[in-house]
Amino acid sequence: MKTLYEILEVSENASKEVLDKAYKVLAKKYHPDLQMPENKSEAEKKMKEINEAYDILSDDAKRKEYDDKLKTEREEIKRQQTAQYQNNQQTYENAYTPQYNNAQNSMSEAEYRAEQKRREEALRKQQKYEQELQKNMQAEYEEKYQNAYEDYLRSLGFKIKHRWTWKNYKDFLIAIAVIIVVCLILWFFPPTHNWLVDIYNSNAVIKMFVDIIGGIITGIWNAICSIFTGEKIL
Repeated sequence: MKTLYEILEVSENASKEVLDKAYKVLAKKYHPDLQMPENKSEAEKKMKEINEAYDILSDDAKRKEYDDKLKTEREEIKRQQTAQYQNNQQTYENAYTPQYNNAQNSMSEAEYRAEQKRREEALRKQQKYEQELQKNMQAEYEEKYQNAYEDYLRSLGFKIKHRWTWKNYKDFLIAIAVIIVVCLILWFFPPTHNWLVDIYNSNAVIKMFVDIIGGIITGIWNAICSIFTGEKIL
């Protein structure tokens, strides 16, 4: 279920000024009188939600009361998740402990220790799976919230710029590597090789571009060779 902040497409730390701007933008966007007849009913429903959200969040006392309620609900959800996790653990232990207790009487000490080790490993895998699931759900929620917030900023005329992460650089390098491999395959495959040579010889722009790229690659290669060999390569 969406929070009132998500309905107004603002962060939970939004100031009164931001709330006012967000409300004006959304009211203009979803005003029933500005909608097509087939969308009017949905717009009226949306405007009702927006008005209710703004009515609460624009009032300091109501907003504080709502924030406290929201905090309590999240703490309760977290408590329920913890209780569910503990209950799953207990269920798992109740299901397998009797088997291991009975097995202890019929197994040697080495066999029992090996079985106990397998049990602990299964429990660790279960815990890891639940942690990964919770982490993925949290990441998905944060991504949706971030996208909604950026859409709101764009609606106000802001330009959003993202700083590149290591993942972005890695994906870029992989894409470059794939392109290089494809180009090499096309170059060494006789039919496409002749076709590429014809294009190179007949198009001055492509020829200039290829020569520039080739010169850069040659320069980089010569620099690398000179570093490792200590000799200047012409």
